Amino acid sequence: MDEVAERLARLCVQAGDDGLRLSAERFGVGAELTRLVAAARAGDHGASVTADLDALDDAFARHGIDGLTLGDRSFEPLRGGRPRPVVTVWACPAGIACSRLEPQEPGRRGRAERPRCGLAGLPLVSRKFRL
Repeated sequence: MDEVAERLARLCVQAGDDGLRLSAERFGVGAELTRLVAAARAGDHGASVTADLDALDDAFARHGIDGLTLGDRSFEPLRGGRPRPVVTVWACPAGIACSRLEPQEPGRRGRAERPRCGLAGLPLVSRKFRL
């Protein structure tokens, strides 16, 4: 999926009621949102769509709502750099693991109940993957 389509998808999730439209008008980007709605209906992904998405993100960020269409920000080291993020997940407890993986929420490793394997009835185990 291309970046514009991903950004429009994020915006789509936010547009469930009049709140987005009202905020866009209050923040001075109501016209940009109107054009984005028309572009989404027409399937247009041109340069003007990117410019309107950027304007919407900038206006909302100035009012404390960051990442409206860009998503959450995170640290990514430069390619070739040594630091590589590690993701901790719940994984299959079997020796020949299936592909089931569930994210572990930071700070919740010691929660009372681990997810369980529906087939073996065993709790999933913690595994770390270097990205």
